[in-house]
Amino acid sequence: MTQPVRQNIKELHPELSTKPFFTLIIDGNNLLRQCMADTKVNSDGIHYGGIFQFLLQIKLMLKDYQYSYVYIVFDDSESGILRYNLYNEYKANRDKNYAKQVIDGEYESDYWKRLNMTIKCMEKAIYNKNKKKEREESLSDEEKALKEERRKKKYIVDENFERERNIIMQYCEELFIRVLFDNKTEGDDFIAYYTLHKKSEERIVIVSSDQDLTQLITPTVSVYDRRIKKYLSVKNFQSIKGYPIENVLIKKIFCGDTSDNIGNIKGLSENRLMELMPEIAERPVSVNEVKERAQKLIDERVEQKKKPLQWHENIVNGVSNKKYDGDFYEINEKIIDLKHPLLTKRAENDIESMMYAPLDPDGRSFENLYEMIKRDGIEDLINPNSFSSFFIPFKELSEREKSKFKAEMSE
Repeated sequence: MTQPVRQNIKELHPELSTKPFFTLIIDGNNLLRQCMADTKVNSDGIHYGGIFQFLLQIKLMLKDYQYSYVYIVFDDSESGILRYNLYNEYKANRDKNYAKQVIDGEYESDYWKRLNMTIKCMEKAIYNKNKKKEREESLSDEEKALKEERRKKKYIVDENFERERNIIMQYCEELFIRVLFDNKTEGDDFIAYYTLHKKSEERIVIVSSDQDLTQLITPTVSVYDRRIKKYLSVKNFQSIKGYPIENVLIKKIFCGDTSDNIGNIKGLSENRLMELMPEIAERPVSVNEVKERAQKLIDERVEQKKKPLQWHENIVNGVSNKKYDGDFYEINEKIIDLKHPLLTKRAENDIESMMYAPLDPDGRSFENLYEMIKRDGIEDLINPNSFSSFFIPFKELSEREKSKFKAEMSE
């Protein structure tokens, strides 16, 4: 039997007398891209595997805990422009050619900047096309077949992703799942903002295999990584990853991120960084500590009449393999550190107005959802029996949300 909390302790620590509740936050783009591998199509040949798998994965998560709130965050085509305005190589490897523009009155481009950016993009496109042609000519038949298979999978994603994402957002409205979506704010920043402004008694599970989000892990925030099928927490992160949570940021500042085209210190790999600063595996370290260690090794080599290693000098001077218009370390910290998320004012207003606000059940129903599923030809769920059993965990969530709305209205 649980021991009661004494009154004087309750007064000193009011959080002890408040019952914890759970919130599920899903990185929508990350999860949907993984789900798009499901090849299901309906009788009209329209792909819907991404939608089915996405709903299935949420269903499985809902069975793990009794979540009070469920959020899904999505990116749009221009999500990330706030980082691009700080570092214009951001996601250039994903054919992201953001046009600089006014964001909340903070940035304004002029004609020549736009023209130069257009020319730069054209030159880059021509260069990439020529390099691609050279690589393809050197491939073996087996490599060409593998490349063609990957191209087909990418085609399925590219052709269907936005359509299936939009359908999922419609379904979420009926399922009492809250959706955060802003065309200039990234999903990671929505998630970061939420965790930084959560209630003390709230326990959050973030669903994503994006390692950036592990920066947000605290005693009350965990990350479920579907790729390794593990919950990453304060207790197990270091044993699984080999370094403390605090060093997620420091490693990425120095070593960049190829998936987002974020530059690294020229000549520096993660292995070299760990060799230079083995303390990274044991305790939190700072940028200045790493720079000081590199300077110390430079000085030692000079005393020994040896030429300093170039990558040591690059660390001290912040020399990157990418072009940075400003201090490398300052820019990388700004675009990587999720403890200082980048949101437009509109996005910030959207999330603040949604957090903990009761959802009006009027107009939301599983009957509406069933009609949508029939409309979209999701044949695995069109059978009424299949539909009913599949959505049991979602119905339980909707009942909890309805109860909160009813309680709010009765006050």
